[in-house]
Formats: sequence, structure tokens, C-alpha cells
Amino acid sequence: MLVLGTVALVVAVAAPAAAQEDVPLFRVNENTTVSDVGFRFSSTQTFSADELAAQIATEGPTFLDKVYRALPLLSTAPHPFAPLELQRDVVRLRQFYQQNGFLHPEISYAGTVLDTSANVIDVVFSIEEGPPLIIQDVTFLGPDSTSYAGRQFTGEIRESWNDFRDSRSFRLGERYTQVNRTRIESGVLEGLKNRGFAFARTGSTVDIDSVANTADLRYFIDAGPRARIDSIQVVGNESVSRSVVLRELPFQEGDWFSAEELAAGQRELFGLQLFRVALAQVPEGQPRDSTVTVRYQVREARLRYLTAEGGYSRALGLTGQGTWTHRNFLGGARELSLSFVANTGYGARVGTDRVAPERLFRATASVRQPYLFTTKLSAVASVFAEIESNPQLDPSDRFLDTNAGEIGLSTTAIYEIFPYRTASLSYELARSLQFRLNTVEAAASPDSTPAAPASASVRERDAFNKSILTASATLGRADDYVSPSRGVLVRPFVQAGLNVPLQSGTEYLKAGGRLTGYQPLTDRISVAGRLRGGRVWPYGRSRRVLEAPLGAGVSADAFSRYENRFDPVYYYAGGASDVRGWSERLAGPKTARRIIFERGTPSADTSYVYEAVGGRAKVSLSAEARMPFPGLGENWGTAAFLDAGQVWYGERPLTAEQARAAAPDQFALSNFRYGAGLGLRYRTPVGFLRLDLAYKLNPDFEDLRDPKAVYQYDRCRAAGSGECSMPEASFWRRLRLHLSIGQSF
Repeated sequence: MLVLGTVALVVAVAAPAAAQEDVPLFRVNENTTVSDVGFRFSSTQTFSADELAAQIATEGPTFLDKVYRALPLLSTAPHPFAPLELQRDVVRLRQFYQQNGFLHPEISYAGTVLDTSANVIDVVFSIEEGPPLIIQDVTFLGPDSTSYAGRQFTGEIRESWNDFRDSRSFRLGERYTQVNRTRIESGVLEGLKNRGFAFARTGSTVDIDSVANTADLRYFIDAGPRARIDSIQVVGNESVSRSVVLRELPFQEGDWFSAEELAAGQRELFGLQLFRVALAQVPEGQPRDSTVTVRYQVREARLRYLTAEGGYSRALGLTGQGTWTHRNFLGGARELSLSFVANTGYGARVGTDRVAPERLFRATASVRQPYLFTTKLSAVASVFAEIESNPQLDPSDRFLDTNAGEIGLSTTAIYEIFPYRTASLSYELARSLQFRLNTVEAAASPDSTPAAPASASVRERDAFNKSILTASATLGRADDYVSPSRGVLVRPFVQAGLNVPLQSGTEYLKAGGRLTGYQPLTDRISVAGRLRGGRVWPYGRSRRVLEAPLGAGVSADAFSRYENRFDPVYYYAGGASDVRGWSERLAGPKTARRIIFERGTPSADTSYVYEAVGGRAKVSLSAEARMPFPGLGENWGTAAFLDAGQVWYGERPLTAEQARAAAPDQFALSNFRYGAGLGLRYRTPVGFLRLDLAYKLNPDFEDLRDPKAVYQYDRCRAAGSGECSMPEASFWRRLRLHLSIGQSF
């Protein structure tokens, strides 16, 4: 039995009946629980409460636990109190401070309060850090411990060593920590091995004056001989030839040894997706001389595999995709993929401000060549066929409302400048079809829905070629290219619709880009910003049709065909990853539209939707503050954001209705749409799950009104009636909830 009577627990008086002063620890029992854990500092505070809490075992209820406890019918698991663990926590905190440069910290739990009536305890650690341990001297010595390390090197290697040493050494007067000492030692060893010293050895000592609180550091460097690679061993390959492995390595026999290039070769092998294991090694037992043997131990993955996945989204309904892949098609690490994507639209929840569900069925066969003259250059060639129901195009009475189809081929060359920073050049040649149904409305009433007999409807089809060349790049620098928190990334692109080798139905030049920046403010709070913009310049016949003035010999039908062709080319604003507060594409000019045909049959229940008009130019800006969620783990976070965007340079209007919905002719701050709000973040294995509640700060006329009411109002005004009632605005249409997966930007 553990005797605790000799250990006293100092308590503060919280209430006469609940807490008592100088209650000994034997007053606690096995049912005592922890109600809170905190830290109190007598003078300075170097580490945050979260950092200190990570060092101890005693835990209190989280913020979410406290919320659950306050709600009816909910309960949380108790946090039992362990007196012995509390004393161990004091030792843990003391060791943590000593490892981080504080020799004489004074740590106790003197501020702890025991509530005997509720049998709960508030644990408070009282901390006096004391003076920090200051670095007084740093010296790099050779293996004999008497001469300077730099005397082992000559010429350029010695100059390189001096620069490297100065960039990695401690600064005199800084606080000493064991972590930094080890980091410097590892950095010195890594730097030597990257310069050819495959058998380098390092060590270090520290002399501490506990009275003066100073530290003298000594690093011992034994570089050994500089070695060239005399042999490259490949072990474990079966269907993949040795030559394929060797071509992926950034070095060859006879080159100076480099640990950095050895690791780069390992990354290249993993990038082939041919191997489950790829380990770069320097075999032990080699003589310490001017040559070195390196080895790559690999284990091949299954050559053929099949993947399938499905899901649901509000906009697309039920979705699914499947891929069959051969990892080593015809040898040479070539990859063949056959894939199919189906966005069915079934079950999609279409709000009153959205267009009809987007449907897409696409089949693709592609071949990836991972090596073109160099490991940095790869290429992908694909053939594809697809049909879709594009809500930006005119409605159709075909199967599943499909109003567009395409068949073609595409090629892409990708050059890796640095890891995660690439330049690419792609070309697509395709034959496109767009279908629509021109319906003659039989009723004069603006809200009528005719039965649409066959004699009143005309099927139309527009077939044209697409020849598109695109150049793009990802540039910049960040601390983490998958989930960055510091850095700047730039993604420019240029795209052209060409008339070679075939006459293109969309002749244009399009340029734009995205600039994204990330900056931490504290250990757990950061800000991010994004600037996005671009412009489209039609040319040739496309320009003549789209920009022809009224009565210039261009028919309304020709204009409508070209407008539909350019719908995928123009810019739009709005959506979960753009200007939040608006649905996809609807933060800007839009028009109310009536859809008479649904799912291939005439519909008596006509639906009304908004269609985005778009523009030839766009600018959007976003700023977001990212913060932790109080009381929850590292995977949870919150965000506050402000988004803004504008599109302009729309097409010439043909009617008064189109004139009101057209994009403005020029850039102006007054034409921006602004959205602000708060968000919740949760990190999952596939990215952040984001839930954002956004508020439209300056909605336009349509944003606050039902599309059916706006459609009827526009028809009434176009008819010249003097009794057109203004549709009522709804406050709730200012709010929008966005649910998505991935980084916001």
C-alpha cells in the first residue's frame, strides 16, 4: 500500500465548504477527478501552455468535454487523478527545462486546489524558469581534438567548409538547447557526406558552468577520405530491369559520393510507383578509402491493379470512378491506365439559385512515360470520349439532359524544376458537339409552361474542332508543398485556341495565374492570402461574331452558338474555393432562366434557375486567418475569411434582359462582390474537411431573390407592362454554407 501521508498538497481557499488550505494528499481517493490543468509563471515564460502540457501525463477535460458536460443528456469520461503521476510530472517538466537551457528551474504544484465536497482537483504547476544557459564558445576540431577541423580540407572544399560551418554554427549569446546541439552535429555530418566524404564521423561535447550559466561547445570532425562511387548495386528487382533503376539515379559510377543525391535517387524510384520498397544504403564493412559502393534495395509492387471509388455531393449527386492500371506496360516503367468517370446527377440537391445538376460520363486511356532523356522530364498521352449535361449550355431533350459531347486526344510534357515545382506544356485536339433544343413558347404569360409539342421544338447541333495549347508552371517556395504554412507559390498559365492542324471553332488567347502566400503569426495562428486573375482575347472569326455590333450581318443564332462555345473558356467567380457566399460561378452577372425539358422529356413542372454570364477578365482576392479550435487536438482548426471578386468584359447584349445581366465593361472596385465568414477545419488522411459559413456583404439584385420571380419580372418588363411587381428580397439568401475537402487555397 502506498503511503502518502508524508506528502502535503498546498491548496487555496476557493469556498469555505468546498476547499481547504493545507489539505494533505491522503485526502484524495480513487474517485478524485481532475477538473483543470494550468500553469502559473513567477517571472518569465518561454514556452506556451500547450508545449508544457505535451510533457506531462496529468490531463484535464478538454474544451469539448466541458461543452458536453454543460449540455443535457450528455456525459464525458472522467479524468482520474493520480498523485504519484503528478509528482512525476514535476520531474518531467524539470527535465524539459534543463534540456532547453534552464539549469535551475523551480517547479511545484503549490497552486493546486482540492475541492473536497465535489471530490475534484484543479492542478496548477507553479514555474520559476531561472536564468537561461548562454552559449559562450563554439569550436570545430579535428579528430585529434587539438587542431581545427578546417585543416583536413584544401582548396575549394576548405572554402566550402568554412561557409558551411559559419552558416550552421550557434550564435554566441544565444540560449543553449540539447536539441540544437544535436541538430548542428547532424547538419555537419550531412554536409560532409553531400561533398563526397562518405565515411565522415562527428561527435560533440559541452562544458557547462552551472555557476555562471554558460556553455562551451566542442564539435569533433573526422572527415575521412573523399570518395567516388565505384559500384552501384541493385537488389530485389524482378520484372523491372537494372537499366530502368540506374537511369532514375541522379549520379553514375565515377561521380563523387553525395548523400543528398543518394536520397534523391530513392525518391525518383518511389515516384515510378513500381516499388513498394526502395532503400538507399551504403553497405557496411567497406574499407575507408577513396571509393565507395552504394546499394538500392527494392521490392516491386503488383504490376496490375484495379481501383474503384464512389461518393455523393450536393452538386453532382451520386458519383463514381474506376481505374485499371498496368505499372510496367511494355517495359521501361511505362504506365497504362484505363479509367471511367460517372457524375450521374442522381440525388443532387439543386437549390433555388443553382442551375441543373452537372452530369459527366468520361472514358480515358492514357500512357505515362516517366523518363524522356532525363528523370526531370515525363509525358502523358491520352485518348478520351465524354458526354455531359453542362448547365451553362442551352437545355436539351436528349438522354439525361446531355447537351455536349467530345472525343479527342491530349498530350502533356512535365518538367520538374524542383520537387513540387514544375513547368508543363499540353496540347489537346478534339471534336466537340453541343446540342440544344429551341422551343417556341406557346403562351404569352411570363410564368406559363407549354406542353412543348414536337412541332414547336427544333433540335439543333453545333459541331466544331478544338485545338488548344497550354503552358503552365508552379513556382515559389514553401515549408510544405502539400499543406503549406509559410511561403509564396505562383501558378501562371497561358492558353491558346489555335487553327492548326485543323480550323478551330474557338480562337482565343487566355492568360492568367494565381499568387498564394502563407505566413505564421504564432506557433498555432497563421494567415494566408490569394490573388487570382486573368484575361481572354478572342481573335479571328470568334472575335468578329462575339463583338459584332447589332445589325452588322451576324445573326443571333451565330452569336448564340459562339457564346456557348466560349462558356468553358470565360472566367467566373464564386464557390467554396473562390468567392465564398455564392454558389459556383454565381458571384457576378447572371440571368434567370427557365428549363422546360428535364431528363429528356417535356416537363409541365418548369424549373427556374440562374445561369452565370461570365466575362473575359477576372480578379479575385481572398484572405484567411487560420486558428486552432480551443480544447481540441491538432487536427481541428477554425478560420475567419474575407473574399472578393469581379468579372468584366462581357459579350454585347442582344436584349434589354441581357443588358441588365451583362458583365460590366471595365474594372471597378464598386463592381466587386464581397463575402466574409467563419469556418471549421478538420484534417483527414485525404485533406482538410472544410465547413464555411459565408455572408454576402454586397449582394446584387438577383442574389436575394428567387429565380422564378426574377424571370417573371424580367418578362413583364420586356413586354412593356406597367404593372410589374418587384420581387421580394430574402435575408436568408445572404448566407451560404460551403462543405468541401482540401485546402481553401
